[in-house]
Amino acid sequence: MENCNIKIYVVCHKPSYIPENPYLYPIQVGVALGKKRFANMLYDDVGNNISEKNKSYCELTAQYWAWKNDNADYYGFFHYRRYFSFDPNLNRDDGWGNIAYDRITEDVIKELHLNSDEMSKLITQYDIISVKGRKYPRIRDEGKLLDVYHEYGKDPFQHREDLDKTLKIVLNKYPKYKKAVDTYMCDNIAYECNMFIMKRELYQDYCTWLFDILGEVEHQIDMTWYSVREYRVMGYLAERLYGIYYTHLKENKDIRRLELPKTLFHNTEPEQILKPVYKECIPIVLSANDQFSPYLGVMVKSIIENASSDRNYDLIVLFNDISEKNRKLILGMAKNKKNISIRFEQVCQYFDKYKLSVTYHLSVETYYRLIIPEIMPDYEKVLYLDADMVTDADLAHLYDIDISRYMIAAAKDIESAGRVKIDKDWNNYIKNELKISSVFDYFQAGVLVLNLKKFREVTTTEKMLSLASERAWRCQDQDVLNMICKDSVYYLSQEWNVIMNWQRMGQSRMQIMELAPRQLFEEYVKARENLKIAHFAGLQKPWECVDCDLAEYFWHYARLSVFYEKLLLNLKVNNKSEDGTKTRIYNNASIRKSINKIFPIGTRRREVLKLIAGIK
Repeated sequence: MENCNIKIYVVCHKPSYIPENPYLYPIQVGVALGKKRFANMLYDDVGNNISEKNKSYCELTAQYWAWKNDNADYYGFFHYRRYFSFDPNLNRDDGWGNIAYDRITEDVIKELHLNSDEMSKLITQYDIISVKGRKYPRIRDEGKLLDVYHEYGKDPFQHREDLDKTLKIVLNKYPKYKKAVDTYMCDNIAYECNMFIMKRELYQDYCTWLFDILGEVEHQIDMTWYSVREYRVMGYLAERLYGIYYTHLKENKDIRRLELPKTLFHNTEPEQILKPVYKECIPIVLSANDQFSPYLGVMVKSIIENASSDRNYDLIVLFNDISEKNRKLILGMAKNKKNISIRFEQVCQYFDKYKLSVTYHLSVETYYRLIIPEIMPDYEKVLYLDADMVTDADLAHLYDIDISRYMIAAAKDIESAGRVKIDKDWNNYIKNELKISSVFDYFQAGVLVLNLKKFREVTTTEKMLSLASERAWRCQDQDVLNMICKDSVYYLSQEWNVIMNWQRMGQSRMQIMELAPRQLFEEYVKARENLKIAHFAGLQKPWECVDCDLAEYFWHYARLSVFYEKLLLNLKVNNKSEDGTKTRIYNNASIRKSINKIFPIGTRRREVLKLIAGIK
């Protein structure tokens, strides 16, 4: 059918990524309840509507709106994270009747045949395309195999008596549906989620039938004391009513019908272009996962504590799985700070097609810095900082360094500079595989000033990620940046990236760093006396080992942060001293000395530590 008007409404209650497709129409529901209007969507409070009933009717407010206000040849309904697969033969079930994906990508769109040509060809062959039925597990309930009727009410927020009243209304008002009611209620295959595509005449008939029944149900059910989840009763009941209506249609052999499997997308966050918050600002990019949130929080607190009141700071945290709770805690740190903005940007979608090497100590978040030139197109210069550090200086001074002639500014990796003297394999790796002419020019990528304008002239995010995925580079993205930026590096003073000195079983990082060229090592020693950023890279972390090198810097800012008590709770009471023997913290003189400095006797924080770890 040429020029067929197909409209599939994608029901959204929050901003969501909707792929470009002429048949997909995102519609925001519950707008009349005072919700902020999302851009580029239809709204269910326009014209004849029941938007104010969204808390009870759920996605049905979109169905009602389309029924009363729009005109199409075919009406369809998806959810913001549930679509149909237009490949009827795609058969991959997560146990709940879904074909599960992490997010919507080009490869997923291709696999689902989610393009206008294939969609229209399939849709126009049928009067109704229904969600594929989900078969209940063969378990007994109330002495019978679980069926649609007995499944309703198994959850504490659904009440069987509500379904009973609904079925009674159906039979009283529409007795010709009795066979469909009996058949569907006794079946163990359910048609869920209020998802379908119907021809106009059928859709008009369905809505007239559905909303007439639900209107009567509203009068007969007392929802006064229902919880938020119980109050969604109209949406729950509509799923069962759709199953009855569809079962009734199946009795008519003239109705052309098809069932398609449904998908479930775990992540539908919309793609965003990051723009500067202030006209003039210091952009600071960090990355972390949820497990690392407390340490990220301490780093953010150190930035805020050292920020100048006459400069603006634009903090952007790149993440995949940081919980809403932890995000709120970190965002709260900038409350009432007009010159400090904190934003979280989920970026995992950029890495779907790449196989990136990770280790026990380094997660995929380490690669996030490689996408900064692409996701921040309106920025020309930014700072990137690892989360396992604290700053003891105003980062404005770092940002103000002129790197206009360079791609990047970073501190030389003093550990690497010492290691090349004793590790021939590492020496050859830098020279022959990373193609860096001077092995002492290899830099540490935890603190970076990025000239994004230069980056965009030289390379692209795709090229960098492709290079990163070519092999298991020994230092992951740090090696990639060293290869790409060689001969265009401004070397920062070691003060801006003071690497902590781990100590273990009589060995230490200092023994390696001492082998570095004399001038570099002397610069490092001097930098420790005038430290601007303490970097806890390596084997020991202050949140695990309170007597590790530079721990006092971390705990100074930790006790100012909202994560302080959690960090204390996570402290390991059993630790390893420098000789490798297990020692109780309070019996180790070296550790006790550090504890006394960080948690002075008589202070509130000492009392908290006593409660948590038994320290006296």
